Amino acid sequence: MPSPKPKYEDGVPPTHCRVRCCNEEGQEWPGQIAPFPYARSTKKTKGIVKRKPVFAYDPEFCYKSLEAVFRGIGGGTDYERLSDETQQQWCEVLDVCDGEPVDYNECENYIGHLLELCNRITWECTGRSFMDWGIHDAVAVELGGAWRHFVRRIWMREPEWENLVKYLSDPNNEWSVEEDYYLIDPSASVQHSIGSLLAVPLQVWGYLLKAAWDADPLSKQRQPRYVF
Repeated sequence: MPSPKPKYEDGVPPTHCRVRCCNEEGQEWPGQIAPFPYARSTKKTKGIVKRKPVFAYDPEFCYKSLEAVFRGIGGGTDYERLSDETQQQWCEVLDVCDGEPVDYNECENYIGHLLELCNRITWECTGRSFMDWGIHDAVAVELGGAWRHFVRRIWMREPEWENLVKYLSDPNNEWSVEEDYYLIDPSASVQHSIGSLLAVPLQVWGYLLKAAWDADPLSKQRQPRYVF
């Protein structure tokens, strides 16, 4: 039985999506009485537009999702120690998966990049790297597998995800009320998708760190090595 694979729309590059095609008066064809008689014309590109990022749409929520990873770990650990630069990189790297897009069958380099970023985040928030925590090998296997699950879900481009990306990418999204991808509360939809997609990787990441903390009798005596 063939493996599932994403379905890309004919004539639409993988880096783009098709949204409502209309003129400056919101008309999809001459004489149409549009719900809103104004719009940014998408006629020139036939409604094909660049895919907009999802994670960077709500960077604060994306950043705060890391709190769960470090919960229950002492020694001065705090997700709020994360630098502004790394917070931005966190969203940007996650958005690469859909934006390029990353092929699930050829995602080793991307997974490696994600694990390097997780290591950086762990070091900034705990003062110790995965190697210092003694979980480097477990991270490669278990957290790497969790991130592959993340890649596959985005790579498949299931309807719920596509509708979210189309809404965010449509320059007339607030007026495209008759489209299947129209969202009444886009912020809630974005947060739901981010939470769902990150649930497994963040849970595995947090479990590995918590297990290392609980298993190390010297953890409570060690001071984090922060660099400011």
